[in-house]
Parts: sequence; C-alpha cells; structure tokens
Amino acid sequence: MRRITMALAATSTGIALVIGVKAQSAGAPRSALAVNAGPHAGVKPGARPSAEPGASAGAAPGASTGARPGASAVSGGFTGTVVDTRYGPVQVRAVLAGGRITDVVVLQETDGGRSRAIDSYALPILRSEVLAAQGANIDVVSGATYTSSGYAQSLQAALDRAGRG
Repeated sequence: MRRITMALAATSTGIALVIGVKAQSAGAPRSALAVNAGPHAGVKPGARPSAEPGASAGAAPGASTGARPGASAVSGGFTGTVVDTRYGPVQVRAVLAGGRITDVVVLQETDGGRSRAIDSYALPILRSEVLAAQGANIDVVSGATYTSSGYAQSLQAALDRAGRG
C-alpha cells in the first residue's frame, strides 16, 4: 500500500512539473506584423499602396487614430500593397472615417484547396481584431500564419498611405 501511495505521489509531481514547464514556454501571442522580417518582406517589387477615388490623401504622416487631441482626421478608402504569401496574394483596403478604421475589405485572398477554408474562418477574426486595435499590430490567427502576416502587412501599407503609419 505504501509503494502505491509513493508511486502516485511521484507520478502526480512529475505531471505537475511537465504542465508547469509547458505553460511557461508558451509565451505571449505573436504579432502578425512580426512574422516576416523587414518592413517590405513579401511585398511585390514595385507595388505601391494607393488611395481610392475620393479618399483624403493629403494627411500628414502620423495623422490621428481619432484618439489623439489636435490631430487631423483622415477619411476615405486606402488600398494596401499586394503581399505575396506562400499560398497566394493578400491585399486589403482600409476604410477610415474621422481617423478611425471603420472597415477592412479584402481585395485579394489566398486561394486553392485548404486556403479557402482557412481564410473563411481567419479573415473575419483578423477584421474584428483590426477594428478593436485600430491598427495593424494584431495577433496571428492560429493555423493562418501566412494569411495573418499578409493581411497585416497590406493593412499597414494602407494605413501608411492614409498617414496613419
């Protein structure tokens, strides 16, 4: 009986240690912008962000998010660069009103087989994260690392074009 008790205690202690080590190694969520190194990783050579017709393109760099007092408000639709990922191109357009991101429209998404299924669940999550964060510094969606990275990079290019860089 004593051996069984000692064996159970040792097993419980071992399991607790393994779980504790695993929990510590998980780390913080990764930013989608930090997935690829460099500011232009994955961007097609010569690709430039462009403003949609009627968009306000004269805003100063660092223009407002709507939260900073005294900053000018930017409004309009701003198209980001096409970002090539392993599974195809990703491109988004940011819609701003009064300096705040009100919508993100996907213009190009990855394609083929499983990519469509991944995008169908990842893109709405990415959109809601952008609307909550009011910027491109969002977390990677688990299982959609390439899509998340391309989405964030294209969005950042659109925000740069809007003067929200």
